[in-house]
Amino acid sequence: MDIPQDILNKFVVRKDYLEWIDKQTAIFAYLDLTNMFHWQAVLGWNFRMEDIVKQLFSYQKIKEVKIYYGLNERDKDNSEAFHNRIKRTGAILRTKPMKFIVKDIDEGLFFQRRTMTLFDNPLKIKIQELIDKLQGSEIIIEEPKCNFDVEITMDMLDDVEKATAVMLFSGDSDLAAPSERLKIKGKNICIVGVRGRVAGELHRIKDKYIDFGHFYTGKKRYDVVYKSENPAEKAGPRD
Repeated sequence: MDIPQDILNKFVVRKDYLEWIDKQTAIFAYLDLTNMFHWQAVLGWNFRMEDIVKQLFSYQKIKEVKIYYGLNERDKDNSEAFHNRIKRTGAILRTKPMKFIVKDIDEGLFFQRRTMTLFDNPLKIKIQELIDKLQGSEIIIEEPKCNFDVEITMDMLDDVEKATAVMLFSGDSDLAAPSERLKIKGKNICIVGVRGRVAGELHRIKDKYIDFGHFYTGKKRYDVVYKSENPAEKAGPRD
């Protein structure tokens, strides 16, 4: 019995993805983990970091996996435990302390001014009352930041003599320039991402695009109450 491709895609890696991997000689994978955690909202499920690395190392052509993720010093024990899990996979971890950027209350609200126009007047009034209350409170909104564009770029350029191909797990447009540089040097560039989360600049220079949702074969959590294991979401209070 022939099984429809859309059903197969839920359980096995797409054939063209495997063919691309098999054609390469030495693939180096670079995982921007903060970027990847944002993919979970698009996918509708949460991945396991260990399963990603295990899958990558199951392909003979993938020679090295580097993961980039910050250290949450406000929850240091849990953050370091997460880092140790990464190290035990055999992947190389690049890290540095996260920064927490204080944002204006208006930036942190779900209901921006342009969104308010979508509601009728009674609801607008209630939402505005909530906004006014929040603005008058002492609530501080902070966003964790830990950008690894420079570190990823340096590693990609340092590895240029060892790698024949790159798998970049990120949709960040800042990584288009180093990727293009590697392409000029004859390296094959594969961008791994999800719908709506990959910059056009990366799409334009790629040799291959892999949809992470049709690539990942590890455990998935669909529970609505299940929280991402992203340590940045467990930030403690300000000092």
